[in-house]
Amino acid sequence: MTSEPTVKIQENPIKASEISAEHHPQYMGHEKIFKIEAPEAQFTAFIGIHSTVLGPALGGIRFKYYEDENAALTDVLRLSEAMTWKNAAGGLNHGGGKSVIMASGPDMRKPDENILHLFALGLNIINAPTPVYFGAEDMNMNEESMNIILETSPWIKGGSATGPDIVGGTPSPLTALGVFECMKVAARHKLGSDNLEGLRVSMQGLGNVGGALAEYLHEQGAILTGCDIADQAFDLLKAKGVQVTRVSLEDIYDVPADIFAPNAIGGTLTDDNIQRLNTAGVKIICGAANNQQQDQSGGSQSRLLRNLGVLYCPDYIVNAGGVIWVAKVGENAHTVTDEIRTGVPARFEEILNMHEQNPDQDMAALASLYARKRVEAATK
Repeated sequence: MTSEPTVKIQENPIKASEISAEHHPQYMGHEKIFKIEAPEAQFTAFIGIHSTVLGPALGGIRFKYYEDENAALTDVLRLSEAMTWKNAAGGLNHGGGKSVIMASGPDMRKPDENILHLFALGLNIINAPTPVYFGAEDMNMNEESMNIILETSPWIKGGSATGPDIVGGTPSPLTALGVFECMKVAARHKLGSDNLEGLRVSMQGLGNVGGALAEYLHEQGAILTGCDIADQAFDLLKAKGVQVTRVSLEDIYDVPADIFAPNAIGGTLTDDNIQRLNTAGVKIICGAANNQQQDQSGGSQSRLLRNLGVLYCPDYIVNAGGVIWVAKVGENAHTVTDEIRTGVPARFEEILNMHEQNPDQDMAALASLYARKRVEAATK
């Protein structure tokens, strides 16, 4: 372990240390992994930088309660690797990185200003003297969180926009837009449907991204069933006239549906849950969550879905709209929105075409091949 300089803020020491995780099962040749801590403030965070081959890493900052530090490290390793392929497949000049900040208890849903300030100091340490990572909005973080971090650190993408026609602010609606457009492509390819009207969509998670996706689906006439831990998610949709039949978190896998949209935490596509979805008639899985497969690096769930005849829409391909938005902060908002609306489904169609030419390959394997080609070309 190599220690970096210590910075003090209001008598809370901030230490950023580069740590080794070579023997961790989720280690995938990551370039750097940092642990940022302030023991007196009960603050611990991890930043994983998987690759900077295409440019400084870019990925969200997740605030979440973890049982222990190993659980947090596992999450940051999985997520940062996925960001390498998402950014590469999205045509961005950024590598893959991710941050997790450990909440001090299971009931702590949102970081306070001190936590965000401490994390910002950590960002400044790891990015000196050469920038290696930009943070962005993720679970339990929002536009206000990004603005607070920006008061101390410049290494953030996604603070408030400087004008109505300028890219900035929360990327959630753009993530939802890309998923929605890919869902239409998938329905046409798998179900022979020109639109989503009358199709049954079961939605796991109706937060910032899932809620925006539900609005798009409702406007197109889809029949929605959903689950979420927060009552407010359903209240907000109801106020907008969006009808979603509510089921429990556990029952969502058994809802008769044409399409299943995982929009919350990762790892929910287990072998057992996939069998339940298949029994419920699901033919397409297309959602905004990251790392949807339980065996994300091995891809075994993608292979199972192929064998069952279920079309799996690779997560980091279809949910790339958000990261494209934050990567282009300061550019023309209308241009970037159009790029997401057309570019994300176009890349998904390229992978569908690869699948038609290589039917023995599963969709996750083909998406990985698609993304890795760009990284490998840059390496050479």
